[in-house]
Amino acid sequence: MDYRAYLLDEDGHIVDAHTFVAASDQAALIHANQYANGRDVEVWHRSRRIGLIPREPMSIDPKQ
Repeated sequence: MDYRAYLLDEDGHIVDAHTFVAASDQAALIHANQYANGRDVEVWHRSRRIGLIPREPMSIDPKQ
């Protein structure tokens, strides 16, 4: 299937896009992770948003 990875700036605006083929949604997320490099990445299949890969993983404070 054809997917798109949109690289977002700090305000959520698209600054770059990549099209690629992946066998599944999960494979598309794994593939799109390579584009993150300090930017959030939204992954789409046609008009369906697959997910968001954050620029940095969220840290969770176990004390809260």
